[in-house]
Amino acid sequence: MSIKKFNPFLVYSEQLQELLSKAAEQKNPAEWLYKNNARSVLFMLEALTRLHNKAFDEKLFAKWNKRFKKLEDVFGQIDDYAVFEKEFHTSKKIPAEVTKYFTVNKLKYIEKCNQRLREKDWLADKMTSFDNALSEFDVEYNQEYIDELKFAMADEIDAILYFVLKYDYHFTKVEEQVHELRRKLRWLSIYGQALHGLIQLKKSTVKSKTAINYFTKDIVKSPYNKLPARPKNTAIIEFDHDSFFALSWLIAELGTLKDKGLKIIQLGDAIFIAENVTQEQARQKAITMLGYKGDAENALLKDASDIVKTALAKDKIIDKLLIG
Repeated sequence: MSIKKFNPFLVYSEQLQELLSKAAEQKNPAEWLYKNNARSVLFMLEALTRLHNKAFDEKLFAKWNKRFKKLEDVFGQIDDYAVFEKEFHTSKKIPAEVTKYFTVNKLKYIEKCNQRLREKDWLADKMTSFDNALSEFDVEYNQEYIDELKFAMADEIDAILYFVLKYDYHFTKVEEQVHELRRKLRWLSIYGQALHGLIQLKKSTVKSKTAINYFTKDIVKSPYNKLPARPKNTAIIEFDHDSFFALSWLIAELGTLKDKGLKIIQLGDAIFIAENVTQEQARQKAITMLGYKGDAENALLKDASDIVKTALAKDKIIDKLLIG
């Protein structure tokens, strides 16, 4: 890809290299990167390489997407344990030995991350090799290039609709179904930021009628729904404004339900390790400690199934997302 004034890859490559250079000076690089939100920059690079690999089937993008994903995944594991550790530490209902499970695992993945940073030379000038590799992929930001990205996004939308139809909008598992669907939907939203202005929102002159009010205060004010300005002299992809905001709402709602489900699972695992109980007893204790009702898991799965069916099957928010 030619190095020009506008290049979304290089925007985030530069940001990541700056973070990595600073981290190299720290006693605990992984912890410093986690606290300084390196994961968000990795998400952007992962999104770009993921989309371009689907659109152009280049080994360059497949190879680097794998690298960015593996590093981002470790930060995700750190975050999972760190968030629960912080929340459970303040709860008087959860014993210290149970909370220790999250502390131990957080530190374990911080060390695992430090090991990956060292072994894969992330703390050296690794992003320069990425930038150099990009120079072999020459592109003009014209309509032909944009159309290839749109075809790839359309395929992703079809794959999401196939995924929910496979379960007939009836989810029975938090991680494999609800969380996985949220991951798939989230990429469409992340592309809006990652492409750094190549996606713009377009408002329809006809106000669509929906079964859900997607324009809540949090969604309207969310910084993720304010996309970067359009670069000069480039073709762009247009997303339907209302569909994009509805997508943001759905991702947020599924995130809340997913977090509740994973909280039960993770706390149950911690109790099972810390106490002499069966896995089922540990799960029930977790539900009680969290102050949930006994059917909390089934209830959140039903809620997730209902809102997904309404948003995707009835309101068809992602069918209308991609314009043209």
